[in-house]
Amino acid sequence: MPVTTNGTRIIFAVGLIVSLMAGARPLVSTRAACGSGPADAVPQKLDPAKVAAAIRANAQALKAFSWQQRMQLQLKGETKKTTLNQMNYDFNGNLQKTLLSEQPASDSSPPPSGGRLRGRVKQKVVAKKTGEFKDMMEGISTLVKSYTELAPQQLQSALNQAAFSAGQGDMAGSVQIQMANLLQQGDSLTIWIDQGTLLFRKIAIVSSYDQKPLTATANYAMLPSGQVYMAQAIVNYPGKEVVVEIDNLNYQKAQ
Repeated sequence: MPVTTNGTRIIFAVGLIVSLMAGARPLVSTRAACGSGPADAVPQKLDPAKVAAAIRANAQALKAFSWQQRMQLQLKGETKKTTLNQMNYDFNGNLQKTLLSEQPASDSSPPPSGGRLRGRVKQKVVAKKTGEFKDMMEGISTLVKSYTELAPQQLQSALNQAAFSAGQGDMAGSVQIQMANLLQQGDSLTIWIDQGTLLFRKIAIVSSYDQKPLTATANYAMLPSGQVYMAQAIVNYPGKEVVVEIDNLNYQKAQ
């Protein structure tokens, strides 16, 4: 049974996840940073004030841009919904979203067939499945939020026990900070911070929802003008064969 009958609600629930990983409220902005030094050296000192200032300045600079956000929802390997939104901040600094395209459209589901009674039963089944899916996506967004908005004391405790190392491969030049057993036994939260800019390069969450594994990652990129933005985020929930992919693209300085 398609889960996109109530497409608007599903996309709204999925969108909650995006906002939690977009970098506007970075989870270590007041706690972690890295010192300067060789790219292959493990950091010896943290400077919360510097990294907080760098991230605040970056977030403020990004408000001068508009961009497009593409979101794709896949279920059992099949793309169920793809949306493209125009994104920008208004005069008061509030993020605005304008729908540019949606495939399939929210009202594109065929009408029930097979008689009135059968049609009503089918509608109820679809509504139930849509509601269950919406609840699941909201639950997943809440789980992601619990990692990205750790309480200061909890985060400080996790950082005190975290493993610090130099980023490797495409994360060379960054500091990798890995925290484990934060909210669930066996979970992990790993962040990579660039040694030069003190800004995020990547975030990775490994956890579980409804006793089934869940992963979420966000990769960051740098604009030619020097600002860092979340280029892509992927949430993978294999237990229900759900994958959500978000891409931010076409950044332009507002006129």
